[in-house]
Amino acid sequence: MRIHIFLVVAIAGLLSSAGRTENLPFDLAGPTLRVSVTHAGKVLPIANVPQLATGDEIDVRADLPEDQSARYLLVAAFLRGATNPPPENWFTQSEVWNKKGRRGLTLTVPDGAQQIILFLAPQTGGDFSTLRNAVQGKPGAFVRAAQDLAQASLDRRRLEAFLAAVRRPAPGDSDRLERITPLLARSLQIKINSDCLAKAPELQVACLLQNQDALVLNDGHSNAITDALAGPGVDLALQISSTPQGGLGYYSPYIAAVRDIIGIFSTMHTAKYQYIPALATPDGNALRLVLNTAPSFHNPKSVLVTALPIVAPVRLPPLEIADTDPAICAQADEIVIPISGAPLVYATDYAHDLVLSVELPGGTIDLPATPDVERGGLVIATNGKVPMTVTTPLKATVRGLWGFVPFEGPAIRLQPARPGAWRLASDAPAVKRSGQVELAGGAAACVTRVSLGVAPVAWKRLAPDRISLAAPRDGTTIEVSGPKGIEAERIVLAAPPPLARFAATVIARHIERPTQVSSLSLALGSDDQIPSDSTLRVSFRAVDKARFTGRETIEVSASSGGVTANLTTANGLTIADPQVALATIQPANALGSSAFGPLRARIVRDGVAGDWLSIGTLVRLPAVRQLHCPDDPAATACELSGDNLFLISAVSSTAGFETSAAVPDGYPGNSIQVPRPSNGALYVRWHDDPSAVGRIGQ
Repeated sequence: MRIHIFLVVAIAGLLSSAGRTENLPFDLAGPTLRVSVTHAGKVLPIANVPQLATGDEIDVRADLPEDQSARYLLVAAFLRGATNPPPENWFTQSEVWNKKGRRGLTLTVPDGAQQIILFLAPQTGGDFSTLRNAVQGKPGAFVRAAQDLAQASLDRRRLEAFLAAVRRPAPGDSDRLERITPLLARSLQIKINSDCLAKAPELQVACLLQNQDALVLNDGHSNAITDALAGPGVDLALQISSTPQGGLGYYSPYIAAVRDIIGIFSTMHTAKYQYIPALATPDGNALRLVLNTAPSFHNPKSVLVTALPIVAPVRLPPLEIADTDPAICAQADEIVIPISGAPLVYATDYAHDLVLSVELPGGTIDLPATPDVERGGLVIATNGKVPMTVTTPLKATVRGLWGFVPFEGPAIRLQPARPGAWRLASDAPAVKRSGQVELAGGAAACVTRVSLGVAPVAWKRLAPDRISLAAPRDGTTIEVSGPKGIEAERIVLAAPPPLARFAATVIARHIERPTQVSSLSLALGSDDQIPSDSTLRVSFRAVDKARFTGRETIEVSASSGGVTANLTTANGLTIADPQVALATIQPANALGSSAFGPLRARIVRDGVAGDWLSIGTLVRLPAVRQLHCPDDPAATACELSGDNLFLISAVSSTAGFETSAAVPDGYPGNSIQVPRPSNGALYVRWHDDPSAVGRIGQ
C-alpha cells in the first residue's frame, strides 16, 4: 500500500525572485467554481463524483462576485501522462469577465485523458497560450500536481470531519470524547493520541488537536481514487514521502508547506506568472477553493491551480462490518450498522442514495441509510416498517451509488425482538450466588432498558439471547424494555429453592507417622489425637441419598490457628464409589504450623456445604533428643533437651502428676529441668490437648 505525502508542484515563478512560500496553512478562502458531471444521461454535482470516465460531460463555471474587478481566465486542460503532452484541442478557455465566459465551459472527456487540471489566471497578454505551452512543455509536472492536489483535498476532508466532531460542543456530556474518539479513528482511519482521553475533559480537545500534520494516516481506498499514474515523477514523490522531511509515512492537508519537485519550471518566466495550489472542497455543485497564500496581481501574477477527479475505472468502497458479531435489532427505532474500511464514505458525498435492503417474508423494503462518523456506522431510521410480528432473523444488505455506479456493501442479519420471551436463566440460582442474575430467551440486541421498579440499572449483553445484571433482592421485579411498540416484560425474581446439603459420616481413619530418629519415643495419650507431622487418611460414607460424583470438595480445618484445606479429586480426594470417598492430608503442610485443636471436615458441592464432622484432635509435638540424668541416684532432677519444647505443658515422673514440672508458656529454649523418671519414662501433658497424658521414654 503506497503512502502519500501532500506534495504540491510549485510552478514557474515559485523559484523566481518572488521567493518561496513555506509553512503556510491552507486557511485562506479562495474563489468558488460550479461543477456538474453528466454520465450516461445522468447528472450529478461534483461532490458526488469520485472519478470520471471517457465521454463524461463536465460543466464548469467560475462563481465570482458581481463586483469582481480583477479579470480572470478560466482554463481547463486534459492530461494524458507524464511523457505524453496533450494536443492543443485538449485546452479550453473561458473569459470569466464577459457574459459568454460567465456561462463557463462545457467539456467532454476525450479518449486517453487521465486527469483534468483547472487554472484561474489573471488576464495578461498571451495568458492562454502561455498556460498551454507550459503544460505541453512539461506535462509530468502537471500530472504530479493534479494527483497531489486531488489526494490532498481528500485527506483534508477526512481531517475536517474529525476536527468538526472533536470541536462540537456537548454541554453536560463529559464522556462524549472518550466515547466517540475511538469510533472517529476507526471510521476515518485517523491516528489519534489515546493519552489525551486520560486527561481532564476540559483538556481533551486541545490535546487531540495537537500535531494535526500527523493525524491522517494512509488509506488504500483514498489513494486508489487518485493513484492511476506511474512514472519517474510518481517514484520521486514516493521516495520523498518516506524520508524524515517528508513525514515518515504521514500526510495531512494541513502540513502547510509548498514543495517543489526538483525545481521543474524554474526557468519559465515569460508569462510573468507564479503558480499557487488550491485545495478543492466540494459542496453539492460548488467547488470551494482554499489557498495557503494570497494571490498577487502584480508581476509575477498568481495562477490558481486545482484539479478535478481523475479519469480511471471506478474503485468501489471496500465497506466491511466493523464488529465480528454486531447485535442489531430488526424492530429498533433506529439501527446503527458499524461500518469501516472506507473513510471517504464518512468524509465525502461520493456514497449517496444509501439504503439498507431488508428481506421480509412478503418482499424487500429499502430503508434510507445515513453515514454518521461519530457513531461509527450507517444510521437507519426504520420508521416502523419492520413488522413486530417477525420472529426469525432477517437478511439485510447495504446498497447505494458510488458516484454513478451502483454498489453493494456487506450483508448483515437483523435479530427479531421476540417479545415475551425473557425468563430467568435455568442456572440462575448458581449465577445469583456469584452476584449476578442472568435472563435468557429474548433478543439482547432489542433491549433498550433494564430497570428494577422505576430505577434503571446497568446490564450487559452476554449472547444474542442472554443478558446479565447485578443480582437484586428476592421478590424484586425486573423490567426489560424494548423498542417502541414492544411492551416491557416483567420477571419476578423469586427466592431459589434451597439446595440439598451433602450428608455423610466418617467410616474410619488411619494415622501414619514419619520414622523417629531420636532414642526417645513419644507416645500420645489418646487415640483421638492426630500428630501434626503425620499423614492422615479419613474415609467417608454418603448417606440420605447423597452420592459422590467427583464434583465435591472436602474442607478440613482446625479449631485454632492455621488455614482451611480444600481437597478435590485433583488434590487429596479419592472417590472409591458413589457411596465412599477417602481424603488424604498432611496437616502440617496443608493447615500450617499454627493449626491445632479439634479437627473437622465437611463436604461441599455446588457451593452448598454439609455438616462439620469431627475427625480427631490435632496435636503438635516437640522434637526431643536426649534425657540426661546425674549419676548420683539421689539427684531428683534431670535435663530434657530438644526443639519446640513449648509444645509441652507439664512433665511428671508419675502418671498421676503428683510431682511435676511446668513448662512456661512460649518457652524458647532447647532444654528443661524435669523430674527423674521413676520407671524409665516421663509423663507429659501436651500444650495443644492438656486433657490427655502422653509418655516420653527410652
